[in-house]
Amino acid sequence: MANNVSILMVGINGYGDVYLQALLKRTDVNLAGVVEIAPERSRFFSKLQAERIPIYSTLSAFYEEQQADLAIVCTPIHLHTMHVVEALKHNSCVLCEKPLTGDSADFSVLDKAVDDSGNWVAVGFNWSFSETMQAVKRDRMRGVFGKAKQLRTLVAWPRNDGYFNRSNWAGKRYAPEGKAVFDSIANNAAAHFLHNMLYVLGNEIDSCAAIEHVDADLYKANNIETFDTCAIRVKTTAETNLFFYASHATDEEVGPLFDYEFEHATVTYACQNDTGKVIASFRDGTKKEYGTLDVNQKEALAKLDWCIESIQNNQVAVPCSHETAKAHVQLIERFREWPVKLFDDNRLFRLNDQVIVKGLREQLVECYDGSAHLGEEFAPLVQVEKKAKRQ
Repeated sequence: MANNVSILMVGINGYGDVYLQALLKRTDVNLAGVVEIAPERSRFFSKLQAERIPIYSTLSAFYEEQQADLAIVCTPIHLHTMHVVEALKHNSCVLCEKPLTGDSADFSVLDKAVDDSGNWVAVGFNWSFSETMQAVKRDRMRGVFGKAKQLRTLVAWPRNDGYFNRSNWAGKRYAPEGKAVFDSIANNAAAHFLHNMLYVLGNEIDSCAAIEHVDADLYKANNIETFDTCAIRVKTTAETNLFFYASHATDEEVGPLFDYEFEHATVTYACQNDTGKVIASFRDGTKKEYGTLDVNQKEALAKLDWCIESIQNNQVAVPCSHETAKAHVQLIERFREWPVKLFDDNRLFRLNDQVIVKGLREQLVECYDGSAHLGEEFAPLVQVEKKAKRQ
């Protein structure tokens, strides 16, 4: 029987809650400690105390007393690099929540820390660790689908005021201390699905497609610095077009949906009630079902299972490493200086504590169905002439 894997949780509020809930139920791990500046906010605070799991305010305080096989980093985006590097220096492997970092200038620091430690960094883009998407990617790499022609994805996930006010970095370009964050729908909630298109087209199981050109229309209905709605078009160096449509300002939830068109088949997915099947429909009329994907517990915890098993089995490769995650960071950086358009005030209304853009959901679906630019489809909805940003 494999020895229990010792784990350090860094950040237990926010998304860290998902990991903590799972870890407290597992019998093959030892939760060596947690690092959190406000542990009392966690719904598991009493349980941590009851089970005498040490709570620290800093990583250095933990490593002064203990070691861990795996450090799970669920801190704000601008703190990822600092926490990943410190964990590596103390000989821990790392599972870092997405995105890897808010600034590609951190790549050299991360690369050196990985090289010096000899340990790996996994980045938590959920679908990269999914058995379903792994099977799809293996078939794609074997040429089963033929040449990639066009990939498109749509996700409309309404979010309320509480979401945009959840922290002092939510929706911000930079954290209060000046580190890059660029928190947006494309860099946070829906980042998994944007990254997945790049991931599926990677020529190795742990690689992503290279980007040649990016175009985008960015919008906001909420009072944030970045954007809550986007239409992104990416052209890869293999001349495949990727279309990504996403919004937090719709009246209803849609997706995620994807339609990956190849020379010999189209691979589709439609999420309903948090899950759906991935199916390849071939030009000869045959179909292949790859399994299900969900957007909550199952896929969210596959990355945790993978990391624990990798340590138990002394594996040195993970499907989504810090190298694999770089393409997404570089893509988001393309939008740093791009204008964010404001929706016409006449199209905005409030439903309870959420801002909604009338007609946005329908327009997003039309764009997805036709792979059109929101800039064209949304001309009547956007105040193009309005330059001032809502801060």
